[in-house]
Amino acid sequence: MFILAKMIEEKLKNVPKSSGCYLFKDKKGQIIYIGKAKYLPNRVKSYFSNKNHTNKTKILLKNVSDVDFMITLDENSAIILENDLIKSHKPKFNIKLKDDRSKRWYLTLTNEVFPRLEIKNDSNLDSDPLICVSNSTICHKMYDLLHDIFNLRSCSYDITTENVENTKFSVCLEYHMGKCDAPCINNINKFVYNSSITDLKQVLSFNFSQLKGKLTRLMNSFSKNMEFEKANSIKFRLNALDNYEKCVESIRIGNYLVVADDFKTKYNLKNTPIDIEMYDNSHTAGDCMVSALVRYTNGNKNTSEYRKFNIKTVDSPDDYASFDEVLRRRFTRLLKEKKKLPDMVVIDGGKGQLSVANKVFNELLLLDRVDLVSISKNSSHKSDILHFTDGNSVKFENSKFFNLLAVIQDEVHRFVITFHRKKRSKSMLG
Repeated sequence: MFILAKMIEEKLKNVPKSSGCYLFKDKKGQIIYIGKAKYLPNRVKSYFSNKNHTNKTKILLKNVSDVDFMITLDENSAIILENDLIKSHKPKFNIKLKDDRSKRWYLTLTNEVFPRLEIKNDSNLDSDPLICVSNSTICHKMYDLLHDIFNLRSCSYDITTENVENTKFSVCLEYHMGKCDAPCINNINKFVYNSSITDLKQVLSFNFSQLKGKLTRLMNSFSKNMEFEKANSIKFRLNALDNYEKCVESIRIGNYLVVADDFKTKYNLKNTPIDIEMYDNSHTAGDCMVSALVRYTNGNKNTSEYRKFNIKTVDSPDDYASFDEVLRRRFTRLLKEKKKLPDMVVIDGGKGQLSVANKVFNELLLLDRVDLVSISKNSSHKSDILHFTDGNSVKFENSKFFNLLAVIQDEVHRFVITFHRKKRSKSMLG
């Protein structure tokens, strides 16, 4: 019987109770096997409790030093995510799904005044893809949902100014069904149409909140003016957007893992930063001192894990002492209750605040289990420098992971400021 690596032992105590994928890694942090499961705890723990393994599995387990988990909505999403991850990482112990000859599917836009969305594969791709999918069925479902969200044309008409002015075209069924705005009869100008294309590109980049907000405001406006048919049409588009978001979640997670793994490798982290917690403090001249944390999982907000803290042991405005108190309270409790630890903890502040956090983590024996960093801002209050516990610092760059860290820093600041203002208002009223 092989001896479990320390990292594996810790991870097995907190396997997510969900469907998803598990990623076995070697001592160099390289992904060597990817699997899926309807229920991750049963599948993953079976590797380490079952003695009747094949020779291949025994060799695999001897090479495993770490494991990461990626949760999905259901088993079907796990299958799709596994497929995408294997094709991206090509783990040496995966045989099935690793063949480069298997087709990938793409959504692209035509180079026209009024662009069309098209489905392509490896054999006919002739333009830059907006998104890559490993499953034909999913790609076609995405295409249909995007046409439910956006009134884009799907015809092959050559819509030129001359052809439109000469009334060469007549509207089709898509127009009568309310699914196309008929640029073929000059029913919509190119500037309004291209505004929808801009929104489409945002959605294909997994940025859904802006369009959701826009459609919700429009729906509420129609309802207020008692234009219920129009409001219901917008509601249909919102429902399609929700369904699209669920449809592509496994793809988004797979893309995020690639980005997070690259960041881990570049900066020699212990963990792939799947669960990230960030901490910030707030007070007004030492009054109503509070702290808060936000957690992001797979690059998205995990609001059920947001936490607020009233500072109890600090009487004067002391950022260092506040972080000391909050981090001790938070991680003492997580350890006591054997809850899942974050992969990365980010402190809002510079080297001084990071030094305080490092001292707490050292005393709680967490430095080998959690990556710890801090972020300081520039004079414009923008995320600027990332500090590591080894004393190194790097300037923020324009990359997906650094951009995510900037978003998380803005979010924790918003969250703690809102908490502080509410507490201060109650204090003033009381």
